[in-house]
Amino acid sequence: MAVINIFNIPKKTTVNVSMQAKSFIICGKSKAGKSTLCTSAPKPIFLMTENGTEGLAGFTPLPIGSWADFKQAVSQLCMPQARELYETVVIDSYTNLILLLDKYIGQKMTTEKNSFDFGSDVDYGKGTKALQTELGFQLQRLANQGYILLNIVHAEDKVDFETQKAYIGVSSISKSLYGVAEKFVDQIVYLRREKPDKVTGISEHRIWFNAKGGFVGAGGRWTPKVDSVYCSYKNFEEVMLKTIEEDAKEKNAEIVHEDKPAVAIIQDSFDFTALKSEFDTLTKQLVEESRDNAVKIKEICEKELGVGRKVSSLGAGQAELLSIILNNIKIHFNQNNNLQ
Repeated sequence: MAVINIFNIPKKTTVNVSMQAKSFIICGKSKAGKSTLCTSAPKPIFLMTENGTEGLAGFTPLPIGSWADFKQAVSQLCMPQARELYETVVIDSYTNLILLLDKYIGQKMTTEKNSFDFGSDVDYGKGTKALQTELGFQLQRLANQGYILLNIVHAEDKVDFETQKAYIGVSSISKSLYGVAEKFVDQIVYLRREKPDKVTGISEHRIWFNAKGGFVGAGGRWTPKVDSVYCSYKNFEEVMLKTIEEDAKEKNAEIVHEDKPAVAIIQDSFDFTALKSEFDTLTKQLVEESRDNAVKIKEICEKELGVGRKVSSLGAGQAELLSIILNNIKIHFNQNNNLQ
């Protein structure tokens, strides 16, 4: 368990002007150049949930046929040797990955009484919440490593049934599922194949940074001053870095160039056996010091567990709960030296 100490935390005064540890949705219709753009990113590994890159080269392909495959890939990408091999993780496509996750959550939430093909079918928003939690955890692990994360999303022409107005929307997944996906990215760009030039007949591909390109979902944490640029990774990177730097200067922040995030959110792992041993040793010591301490220890335990329940009833799957009880005892009895 991490030691929390709010009294000695330096103020964050820097902004990392780098593509590292940032996540983007690369949205566009078929043949808009989404995968081609991503192959030009630095040291890319493609987590491929679909085919469509046969005509491309310069990247490492890894087939992903299930959510279990994706979790295994993320675990390996979190190893130091993987960070030496790759700088960019491309999810091709993010659309299909969400469908694999939806299927996985459906299986996970299926019981003897209720069977679900997909997590999004679960009532009262419980499935959506589970989708967000699982996806957020895995993407956070990648962000902690400092990867550039490029998520390819398919778009298509659609018609609003109520207004009968045409618009460009995300393919294959519902608005609610796409909402789960877009929640975890910094910026969304839209790739569009422009109409052929009247003279040359050549069709140019462009990256749009706002809704002027036709996709209302384009935008995000930063607002580039240009509407669009010719589609290349070099142009994409230049626009984003310039925008991030200008935003940092407006906030009077110190500009740095780092390959990892300044603050990494790391999921705690809890060793139940070690925690239980520490709990037993500490409470024994406290009771030996004063029998009155037993009353307070019981009170602290029952506040978390409920009246009449004891720590001895906890199992290995409840290690986090035990860590909270142990920490509360330390704080009450002034045993946590890090806070003294």
